[in-house]
Amino acid sequence: MLRRLLLLAVVLLASFDAAASELRVLTRSFYLSPELLRKFERETGITVSLTVVADHDQVIDRLRGAKSGFDIAFSPDYHVSGLIKGGLIERVLADRLNGFWNVEDPWRSRSFDPRNEYTIPHQWGTTAFAVDTSIHRGDIDSLRLLFEPPPEIDGHIGLLDEGDMVQLALIYLGEARCTADEGKLEKAARLLEPLLARNRLVATERVTAALADPSIVLAVTWNGDAMRAREKRPSLAYAYPREGNLVWTDVVVVPRNPPNRANAMKFLTFMLKPENAALDSNFNGYATMIRGSEGFLIPTVLAAPEMVAPWPAKVGFLPSCGDAVQHRHEAVWEEVKTRAKRPSAGK
Repeated sequence: MLRRLLLLAVVLLASFDAAASELRVLTRSFYLSPELLRKFERETGITVSLTVVADHDQVIDRLRGAKSGFDIAFSPDYHVSGLIKGGLIERVLADRLNGFWNVEDPWRSRSFDPRNEYTIPHQWGTTAFAVDTSIHRGDIDSLRLLFEPPPEIDGHIGLLDEGDMVQLALIYLGEARCTADEGKLEKAARLLEPLLARNRLVATERVTAALADPSIVLAVTWNGDAMRAREKRPSLAYAYPREGNLVWTDVVVVPRNPPNRANAMKFLTFMLKPENAALDSNFNGYATMIRGSEGFLIPTVLAAPEMVAPWPAKVGFLPSCGDAVQHRHEAVWEEVKTRAKRPSAGK
């Protein structure tokens, strides 16, 4: 009997040690640098268990409930208020972490986390479109090219399957990006419906493949995906529409009741170091919010046109639309898809 108890104790201790040396990370596809995770493992002795889902909505779905089973998750900024209200993320007192003041000034004390209690910033990027300039040789820096496309483009457009399509339509119509006015949203829907009926809908996890497809002349995309696609298809150019584009930011959070909270705190501190933040930018082509990270960016990323907006490009660092508005825009987009009767490719 004593021997059985001792064996049980050994097994339990071994299980505890295994859990204590693990970090369970949840993120979307093509987002986190494998080199970054290997560096964390080498420096800490903690093994990273990575779960990858197709998009941010699936990340948020996995966080619901009393225990998600994850220690770290990456979220869009507009979901943070809802995650806090729902008690789905931990209060980590981010501004007390070693290295927090490496965060550049505009990215601290933001509206969704004014006291820097729940999040650290991860990356920011833009949403616009990439164009094959070997086919369309004219001006690309206008949303007119997307919403009133010329013959060589119309019918060869990849539309991103995201509520961001509604916000791009609102910008083109001269309306406020974060409006919840039903009349203005209907105007945006009427603009989008015929465009969708004539063109191709691309699921978020299929954007890279769509950018590589020679039958696609223009694709709504994020700047990092556009940069990676240009490496294989040099005729692609990323647009900076004069009417404006969308700027988004993502953050790092600790889900409620993480199995390895101490390891999660180590990861947050790790991500605040400039050399580590740069590893992600070198991998996915999005900008870091950590001061000093530019010194660690590889030249092809540091000078990439998708990363460095040409003057006088209109890149507006506007407040997040917020969870309620974002959900309404996503609902409008679903209505547009239903009306256009075009199911999403790849979903």
